[in-house]
Amino acid sequence: RYLLEQREVEVNVRDKWDSTPLYYACLCGHEELVLYLLANGARCEANTFDGERCLYGAQSDAIRRALRDYRQVAASFRRRDLYYSFLLRLLEQGLHSDVAFVVHGKSFRAHRGVLGARSTYFAHMFDTKWKGKSTVVLRHPLINPVAFGALLQYLYTGCLDVGVEHVSDCERLARQCQLWGLLGALEAKCEWGRPGLASKPGVCMKVLTVEPPQADPQLREDLALLADCALPPELRGDLGELPFPCAGLSSCPDVCFRVGGYDFLCHKAFFCGRSEYFRALLDDHFQESEQLEASGGLPAVTLHSVSPEVFTHVLYHVYSDHTELP
Repeated sequence: RYLLEQREVEVNVRDKWDSTPLYYACLCGHEELVLYLLANGARCEANTFDGERCLYGAQSDAIRRALRDYRQVAASFRRRDLYYSFLLRLLEQGLHSDVAFVVHGKSFRAHRGVLGARSTYFAHMFDTKWKGKSTVVLRHPLINPVAFGALLQYLYTGCLDVGVEHVSDCERLARQCQLWGLLGALEAKCEWGRPGLASKPGVCMKVLTVEPPQADPQLREDLALLADCALPPELRGDLGELPFPCAGLSSCPDVCFRVGGYDFLCHKAFFCGRSEYFRALLDDHFQESEQLEASGGLPAVTLHSVSPEVFTHVLYHVYSDHTELP
């Protein structure tokens, strides 16, 4: 309780053996601790590596019943993370999407900016072979639609859930798209699952889950590139040494916010998805919305009573859920 409530230690923290506090509590037969960890967001979904491992290691029937009865723990824990929920919704609903992938008849709506910021492979393809295409048809027989959907989930949220029968397809796609972090995570998970867990009596691992460590900044740093690209050139001086972080990335903006004489080239998907105010503003609910044309033919919205400095902080919070206040 002290570590979780006072020191704010992540409840699903892992050690070098990829084990969690919940697993050790199950292994030691500490029922009270198991119930406490479950109530505070410990993950134990059925048919996943973590869930089946805890179930197999449980030292009592009471603990096994508690694990089986707590089916919604992972989902409820994830819902606490509004940023994760927004990104997942962005993918699932395709809000203001600007490209669609068709994989053997199954369509996936996506956003060029997100995929380009998260993957140099996608950024390159959008600038070359897929440039100007609103629909990309992938016909290669080795591209599995289920694996491609899981790959998109990873690019948008940093997490991946896929049936074990599709893991090899995900590894192939990760290698093709040069997502070495994902490939390493998949291989590590498979190594932990192969030494005999899946063959234990009564254990059936059907879903493999990849999740980044709680403090891993990679997802937010990647999406902050879109904020870097949205900044007017005149305001980019304090972003660090050359090369400029968004050099070479075509972020594909679809709206311009004019603030104090500066043009910020942004994405409706992020501002509408993250803010009711901006959603209403862009739907012309306020007089503040002016349908002017910015450079590049983007619709322009002038924001009054806000400085470029303040809007820059808003910008980074919208894209990365983080900003450094002075």
